[in-house]
Formats: sequence, C-alpha cells, structure tokens
Amino acid sequence: MTTTTNVKSGRGLSYGVVSELATYWEILPGHEDQARAATERFANTLRSVDRDKNLHTGLRDQRHVIFDNGTRMMWATTFENDWDPYFEDFVQIGIHHFLDWMQHTTQYTHVEEWLDQSGGAEKFRLDNPDIEAQMKSTVPGLKAIVQTVRSPATGYFNNLREFTMPEIVKAHRVNAAFQRVLDDPAAEDALAHPALKPLLEQAAD
Repeated sequence: MTTTTNVKSGRGLSYGVVSELATYWEILPGHEDQARAATERFANTLRSVDRDKNLHTGLRDQRHVIFDNGTRMMWATTFENDWDPYFEDFVQIGIHHFLDWMQHTTQYTHVEEWLDQSGGAEKFRLDNPDIEAQMKSTVPGLKAIVQTVRSPATGYFNNLREFTMPEIVKAHRVNAAFQRVLDDPAAEDALAHPALKPLLEQAAD
C-alpha cells in the first residue's frame, strides 16, 4: 500500500490495481435535503451511462454519504486508471452533474471561481465541438479543488485487487458462453478432447 502523492492514486491508497479517493465537504446550512437529492441524481446518472464507458474511465464504484446531522458529506470512489486520467475521463459524463451536488457545499465558492475562469458552464456542454480541449485545459483546476478536501484512507482492502473490471466482465462473458457450450448436446464429442480438461475442471467448481 502507498500513502504518498503518486501517479497511480494521487493522495489516496492503492491496493493491487485499485485506488481509493475519499473527499469531505461541508454542506451549506439548510441544504441537506437538496444535497441528498443531488447525490441521488448523480448516482442515477452513472447508472444510466453505458457500462463500457464507465469501464473506460476506470471507475469501480462511487458513493456519497451525508453525516454529522446533515452538515458534512463524503464523496468516495475507487478506480483502476491512474488518478489524473481517471478524474479527467470521469468528469466527461458532464460537469453539470458534479456542479449539481457541489453547489450545496461551502467549497462551491472555489468551484464557482474556477467555473468563471474556465468560461462558464456553457463551455462544458457535451455538444461543444471544442469540449475535449476545454476539458484538458480546465479540469486540472477542478481536480486541484477536489484534492483540497481529499483525505486518504488509513487502511484499504479490496478482495479483487488483482483484477480490473474489464477483466472481470470479460471472464463473466466467457464463462456464460462456456456454460452455453456445456448445455449443448452437439458439443459433447468436442468437450471430450483431453485439451479441454482444465476448462471442464474449472466449470465443475
């Protein structure tokens, strides 16, 4: 495990191919309900994104937690790509989805300054023909703000640390295809070949 700033995890811990990010935000007085609703919308947005696109970013999981009687909020995620490209790819689901929940925190004053300096929210519309260049030149500023509220875990464990999500998904697809072969009577002779014995032994577990 690592605790220093590094290319893989930024300022979080890494274990195998997985790194963790935990950030802590102060909720504006009276904004608990709005923040809760916004975080639910954020999760729903991720659920609607094509899984392969989420896999491309390196996203493993993410969650928001509101605590301390509605005054503070944790945003945490685990990821597989290096920290810089992970964050830059992640925000391409749409900056407005992040602003939706960030606006209910005291840290939003810094986010708002960054947004103004970056040309405003309109510059981040996904139909902007220059969106890729806009992201590349401005997202590091947002990432720096996130780093100011980031606190690394004191201990981190992931039971599937050796495997990336694309590898896990592929293994699932291969297993499903092999199960269809096992269920096909026409495959009986082919499956009797000694070379397939290791596969059959795995399928029997």
